[in-house]
Amino acid sequence: MNDQPINRGSVVAGVFFILVGAAFLLQELDVWELNAVYVLPLLLIALGVAVLLGGTGKRESGSR
Repeated sequence: MNDQPINRGSVVAGVFFILVGAAFLLQELDVWELNAVYVLPLLLIALGVAVLLGGTGKRESGSR
């Protein structure tokens, strides 16, 4: 298997984009109605969470 650590920021960003894409698809299929007033703050919150989670991972000695 792969012994490299998983980058949490990448995982959070990937899941976030999948959820946003699914939300927009549901809107286009008239299953769910999205309003930019609600979506834009959620995007900013999710971005902030991704940045925080990406910065909390353990770092190897000597790497920045």
